[in-house]
Amino acid sequence: MPELSPRLRGVVDALPLRPGLRVLEVGGAPGAAAREVAERVGPGGHVLVLDRSEAGIARTREACRALVEAGRLSTLCAPVEDFALPPGTAPFDLAFACRVGALDGRHPRLRGPALGCLRAALVPGGVLLVDTGDPLAVVRLDGHAPAAGAP
Repeated sequence: MPELSPRLRGVVDALPLRPGLRVLEVGGAPGAAAREVAERVGPGGHVLVLDRSEAGIARTREACRALVEAGRLSTLCAPVEDFALPPGTAPFDLAFACRVGALDGRHPRLRGPALGCLRAALVPGGVLLVDTGDPLAVVRLDGHAPAAGAP
């Protein structure tokens, strides 16, 4: 597997990961960070890569084939501002995003709908971590305290 770029390594290192967490990566194609996150959350955890690009999702499935086959990583092709988890999918403990225009200020009209979709996909108290160069800013999605292990 290719090594993570220094920027992505910094983002993944800043995530409050622990074994067993369910993590949603927004805009995660082609899966470089997702592979590393899946290794860190271990066999009891799960990573869902959400991306609007069908080609990107196909590349993610190929690059992460072993994790997909093991049930530790899955993909969903949809825009963050207009997605829902498939029926029966358990909510996620945390979400993170790198260079996603709906969340980093480049497309401000999409931010509200994106946050609403993410709120519905996370456990109560779940947080979103967005790559801001610091490397991450915490976005609270509801009035609850952060989920266990979240910043």
